[in-house]
Amino acid sequence: MTPRNTPPLLAPSAGPVAAADAGTVGGPPFDGGPLWMRVVPSLVMLGLALWDITGPSYWRDEGATLAAVQRPFGQLVRMMGHVDGVHGVYYMIIWPLVRVAGTGELVTRLPSALAMAVAAGLVAAIGRRLVSLPAGLAAGLVFAVLPQISLYGQDARSYAMVTAFGTAGSYLLLRAIGAPGRRRGWLAGYAACMAAMGALNIFGILLLAAHAVTVALACLRRDDGRVRLSVAGLRGGEGREGGKSREGGGAVRSLALGWLAAAAVAVFVASPVLLLGIEQRGAVSWIKAPGPRTVATLWQLVGPQAMVIAICLLAGCGLAASALAGRVALRASWPAMLPVLSVPWLLVPPALLIGVSFALPLYVPRYILYCLPAVALLAGAGLAALGQAVGTGLGRAPEAGLAALGWATGAAALAVIAVLGFGVQVSERGPAGHNDNIRRGDQIVAANMRRGDAVLYETFDNLWAAYPYGLARLADIAQYQTPAQSATLAGTVLPPAVVRQRIASTSRLWVVELRHRSQVPLLQGLDLRLIGTWHTAGLWLFLYAHRSAF
Repeated sequence: MTPRNTPPLLAPSAGPVAAADAGTVGGPPFDGGPLWMRVVPSLVMLGLALWDITGPSYWRDEGATLAAVQRPFGQLVRMMGHVDGVHGVYYMIIWPLVRVAGTGELVTRLPSALAMAVAAGLVAAIGRRLVSLPAGLAAGLVFAVLPQISLYGQDARSYAMVTAFGTAGSYLLLRAIGAPGRRRGWLAGYAACMAAMGALNIFGILLLAAHAVTVALACLRRDDGRVRLSVAGLRGGEGREGGKSREGGGAVRSLALGWLAAAAVAVFVASPVLLLGIEQRGAVSWIKAPGPRTVATLWQLVGPQAMVIAICLLAGCGLAASALAGRVALRASWPAMLPVLSVPWLLVPPALLIGVSFALPLYVPRYILYCLPAVALLAGAGLAALGQAVGTGLGRAPEAGLAALGWATGAAALAVIAVLGFGVQVSERGPAGHNDNIRRGDQIVAANMRRGDAVLYETFDNLWAAYPYGLARLADIAQYQTPAQSATLAGTVLPPAVVRQRIASTSRLWVVELRHRSQVPLLQGLDLRLIGTWHTAGLWLFLYAHRSAF
C-alpha cells in the first residue's frame, strides 16, 4: 500500500476518469499535472520527426499526393469523383501548402510531423488522466520513439493526421465518461474528431467500434445482478450505493445515448468519403487476402522484434511489481479504465479489418497505425509501475534515495526501448528509408537524358510527379490523356499497337520498371538496343536507342 507521504511525482493520481470532474463525485478537482509533462513528449516527437525529414526520397504513395495537389483546385475536386476520393480531404489540406511553399519534402511532410507531435502530447495527457504523471510522461515518450510513428511523421500522406485525431477523440471520450454534468461539450468535440478521422481515412471509422466496447465497459458493472455506472469505480471498483443507484442508471443512459449520437454524427459526416471508397474500391485491388504472416505484421507495426519483446517484458515486470506491492498498489498503477480504453483500441480495429479482408482484401498495416497510442499507454503504465515499485521499495516507506532510483529505473527502461529501435530510426532516414528511392532515379535520368527522349512505364504510376527534374521532363510515350484531362492520378493509356508505332519513331526510350523483367512485351521485335541499366531502391531504369543511331 502506498503511504500518504509518497513523493508527488511517484504517487498515483487521485483518480482517473472518476477524478476528472470531481464535482460530480466529490473530492478535490483533478490535477492534470504540470504543462511540461505534456509538452516534453510533443517536443521529443517533433524533434524526431524533423530529424533529417528531407533525407528519404519520396515514395510511390507520396508521388500520388504530389500528382493530386499540383493541379488546379477545380481539377482536384473533379479527380476525387473518379479516383482517390478517400484521400481527398487530405489532398485539400496539402493543396494550399504547395501553392505557397512548393513541393519540397519539408513542406509536404511537415503537417504529418506536427500531427504526430500533437498525438504524443495527447498520449501523455491520457496516461496522466488514467494513471499518473510518470505513466503519462512515459507513455508519451514511448509513443515518440516508436519507429513507425517517426516513419509516418515524415510521410506526405494522411496517416499521422488520422493518428492525431484518433488520439484526440479517445482523450475527449475519456473526458466525456468522467464528466456527467458537462458531457455534451466533450461529446461534441469527440464527434468532430471522429468525423475528421473518418474523412481523412475511412478505416479510421473502425475506432468507433473500439470505443463502443470502451463505453459499454465504462457504463456497465455487475454486482449482485444489478447493472450500475462504473465511472466512479473504474479505478478502485467502488460503485454508487443505496439511494444513488438511480442517479447512476440515469448517467448510464446519458453516456450511452450521448456516445451513440456522437458516433452517428461522425459516421454521417464521413459517409460521403465512405461512399466514394466503396465506389472506387478497385483502387485497392492490389491488396492480398490475409495469410499466415498477417499477425506478424501487427508486431512489426510496433517496431523490430527486440523492441517489441523489451516493451512486453518491461511492462510485464511493472505489472508483476505492482501485484507484489499489494492490491491497492496494483489498482493504483493499473486502474481498470486503462485496459478498458487501451485494449479495444489496440485490438478491435485490426481484428475487424483483417476479418473483412478474408472476403474483401483491405488490410494493410499502416491503415491501423492509429492503434499504436494504445501500445504506448500500456507500456507507459508498465514503465511507471516498475519505477514506482523501485522508488517505494514495493510498498515500504519511501526514501529519497529510492525515489531517485525509481525515476532512474523508469528512465533506463525507456532508454532500452529507444535504443532497440534506434537502428530502424536511422535506416528510415536514409535515401531509401521509405522503400522507394525515386529521387535517385530522377537524378539518373536528369544526368543521362537528351532532348527528345521518351519514357515507358511498366505500370501507370505517379513516379513522374515526385520531382520536377527527371522523369517529369520525359514525354510519356503511352499516354493518351493527361491526369488533368482524364481526372485521374496518372492519366490514360493508348492501345498497345499505337504505343509500338510511337516507340518505332523515337530515337531513345527510357523504360521504368518497379520489378525487373527479362523482356518488355511492347519492345519485342523493335530495332532497339539496350545502352544503359540502373537500379535503385524500388526502381529499375533501362535506356534503349534505335540501332540505326549507332
